[in-house]
Amino acid sequence: MTDARRLRTDLSLRASGVLSLAIAATAIYTLARLHQQTGALAFLLATIGFLCASAGAMLVVVGGHIHDPVRISARWQRAR
Repeated sequence: MTDARRLRTDLSLRASGVLSLAIAATAIYTLARLHQQTGALAFLLATIGFLCASAGAMLVVVGGHIHDPVRISARWQRAR
């Protein structure tokens, strides 16, 4: 049962990443069609495109392993 749950979680995270990449592509395409207009809309579209592309790429690549623990070298651990 846990394997099915992990698979479902992994696939839903990756699907969310693809959706986020689609939103980023739409925002960047709309930004490109503005034809050199600067203003709040252009900055908003650029921000949406950047954030959605970054998050979408991360979700597609990492998927369900986003919460896996990471080993930290002894050099970078906090002193106790």
